[in-house]
Amino acid sequence: MVYRIYVEKKQGLTAEADALRNDIVNLLGIKGLTGLRLLNRYDAEQLDKDLFDYCTKTVFSEPQLDDLREEIPTDGAAVFAVEYLPGQFDQRADSAEQCVKLLKETEEPVIKTATTYVISGSLTKEELDAVKAFCINPVDSRETGMEKPKTLVTEFAEPADVRILDGFTTLDADGLKQLYDSLGLATVSYTHLTLP
Repeated sequence: MVYRIYVEKKQGLTAEADALRNDIVNLLGIKGLTGLRLLNRYDAEQLDKDLFDYCTKTVFSEPQLDDLREEIPTDGAAVFAVEYLPGQFDQRADSAEQCVKLLKETEEPVIKTATTYVISGSLTKEELDAVKAFCINPVDSRETGMEKPKTLVTEFAEPADVRILDGFTTLDADGLKQLYDSLGLATVSYTHLTLP
């Protein structure tokens, strides 16, 4: 079972969202942007519901600073979420997993996070695309869906055995060319190959 919670800074403590909104208005010139909210989304699996509920107020948020939500009230605003690419280190998710393990060492939770942006105002599709491009660093992040996944556990296919090339060092130029062609490798200039 995947549990989900959204964490948002309380009114008056939204300096990060306010600064991002000002950057978008001033740097991108999108004057129709009237509001921007940032919510940290936590998806958790492989822990019991009571522990998850306890963690919402101790690990995922600070009750005196944050509001918790199970759903995002959008009121017609545009919403998109950004997560790290597979293989990128997610400090927030890793810290949350470590904290849950400290609370109950028998648990092996899987936690994934995403930053959810709620954009208010009258923006065209092109302006919304520009906001997304401004907020998403394609080197380490990507836009993700808003649907809660059925599982957070990633299954990887078993890789094929590594092919062993017998006699590679004894191939002549024609043999090397046939090998390159059979493996689908990039074209090379055979005139520069020096064979023993």
